Amino acid sequence: MTSERANFGMFSKTWFVILLATLLVSGITAKLGFWQLGRAQTKEALNAITVARQLEPALRNDDWASGVVPEDWMQRSADLDGQWLPQFTVYLDNRSMKSQTGFFVLTPFQLSSGPVLLVQRGWVARDRARSDFLPPVPTPQGKVTLQGRVVPSPSKLMELSAPAPVQEGFNLLRQNIDLQEFGLETKLPMLATLQQTNDASDGLLREWPKSISGADKNRGYAFQWFALSALTLILFAWFQVWKKRKHV
Repeated sequence: MTSERANFGMFSKTWFVILLATLLVSGITAKLGFWQLGRAQTKEALNAITVARQLEPALRNDDWASGVVPEDWMQRSADLDGQWLPQFTVYLDNRSMKSQTGFFVLTPFQLSSGPVLLVQRGWVARDRARSDFLPPVPTPQGKVTLQGRVVPSPSKLMELSAPAPVQEGFNLLRQNIDLQEFGLETKLPMLATLQQTNDASDGLLREWPKSISGADKNRGYAFQWFALSALTLILFAWFQVWKKRKHV
């Protein structure tokens, strides 16, 4: 019994091994907590930049004349004049909105000054009876006014090998779209991608995600890591200090 206490009692080799393991686990989990807090701060800073850009004056046709799109234009609003190029409309498959699966509809928009923007016009639901059916979307003819905001290209999904509907050699249905590659394919001087935000008279849904930092989720993760770190120390103190002193 005395030998067992010597091997597992306070300040024994085993006790110090447990202490070292406890400090290691507690330190790692605390570090992960601070890492999550850092991510929360980064997300808040990026969201503040996004909100500030959205409050800047809307971009006009003349702003695109140079053919260069500065990085700080991302998320800025735009109020433009031009015309749609409906012959190059594409449907991005497996895109969701309001928890429903459907298509993002994208159509190039040529500014009166010449450059072309690829516009995410909105979302349309999939026909449940005919999954390969592409709902027709009316497109205004002639000169129109477009309101939107500069955004990154739509997120990339895993490519599927299903055959896509083709119209005069042009693929209408796609899994993904790359701005530069699409510009080369259509021979259009594509500059950027926009999300349309003005009226939905074409029947498309435009409930685009609002700018949310997501920092609260990281703070929640940080709390969990800090709690685990504290729990590790408390358990060690209870079982390896208080209880052992009680039985001395």
